[in-house]
Amino acid sequence: FLVDSFCNKNDTRCLSISCPNSSTCADFSKDNNCHCSDTASNLDKDCDNLEDPCFSKPCQQNASCVNAAGERGFLCKCPPGYSGVTCETANGACGTNFCQHGGICHHDPVHPVCICPSGYAGSFCEMDHDECASSPCHNGAVCQDGINGYSCFCVPGSCKNEAVCLNEIGRYTCVCPQDYTGVNCELEIDECWSQPCLNGATCQDSLGGYFCACAPGFLGDHCELSTEECASQPCLHGGLCMDEDNGYSCNCMSSGFTGMRCETLMPLCWSKPCHNNATCENSVDNYTCHCWPGYTGSQCETDINECHSNPCQSDGECVELSSEKQYGRIAGLPSAFSYHEASGYVCICRPGFTGEAKDRGNDLTF
Repeated sequence: FLVDSFCNKNDTRCLSISCPNSSTCADFSKDNNCHCSDTASNLDKDCDNLEDPCFSKPCQQNASCVNAAGERGFLCKCPPGYSGVTCETANGACGTNFCQHGGICHHDPVHPVCICPSGYAGSFCEMDHDECASSPCHNGAVCQDGINGYSCFCVPGSCKNEAVCLNEIGRYTCVCPQDYTGVNCELEIDECWSQPCLNGATCQDSLGGYFCACAPGFLGDHCELSTEECASQPCLHGGLCMDEDNGYSCNCMSSGFTGMRCETLMPLCWSKPCHNNATCENSVDNYTCHCWPGYTGSQCETDINECHSNPCQSDGECVELSSEKQYGRIAGLPSAFSYHEASGYVCICRPGFTGEAKDRGNDLTF
């Protein structure tokens, strides 16, 4: 009510905004106090300091507590298998979404049991199994956990010398460029490992190759040539060594051998051991000379002397047909010498005499 005539004084004790936080105001209250709601503690007369209803952790089973409107001021989000205002009641049967992550609920005389799929564990299959816990990735690869599995990824910068990194199951692989090796392609290939340099030379490795530092007296890419090539007597079986620029040659004449170092035995007929145009035939370790008629000896070197027995009578002159010096110079003889016809003899009779001479079955009369 108004106490002065000018109506300039408001005597109403309760205004619409006089009590905060859902408290109530009574005009008849002598102390003009605000009466706070049931969910708040009346810490002061304006009810502006309210206690958090979740501060006392009213939710059981580790359930989440959230502030909510209502008589209690909080709400519990119960895990599977529990219900009630504070999740205090354990459900005794398989209900909707009792098992998480696709787990199969089986009834049990005491409590339902969840059969979890691969990769999950816990009473309600609520825990995702960490496959990376056993450190399955090798060579420092990064492990990323997945559903019932894991993936390995290349560590940035792990592959050296511009190698290509490949993600594989359980590991990564570095594809090394030429001349590099190692798990991360960190090692340069040592081309000197195979000892390519000869004759005491020193091998010096380089990127993608090597260099041979030759000992004195040797040269070549691998120091394989001696500057005094004949000093080591490279020619075999008595072959004559002749020094040349950066090399040597072997003269195998009269050695019975051939080849770059006179190492190959020549066929015996190669030296033409048979005389008088005889034919030479090689055997395993020897040779045979096939003589023309009128010649004999192991090499057909002997001219059979048909006139040795003085076959011509009355002082007739005996002439051998195998004598090339006389063949063709005497009247009545063939005009040209031939080994095929060089067998036998002829008699040149003195004047007043005549007769016959046998030659290969032919009758010759002079």
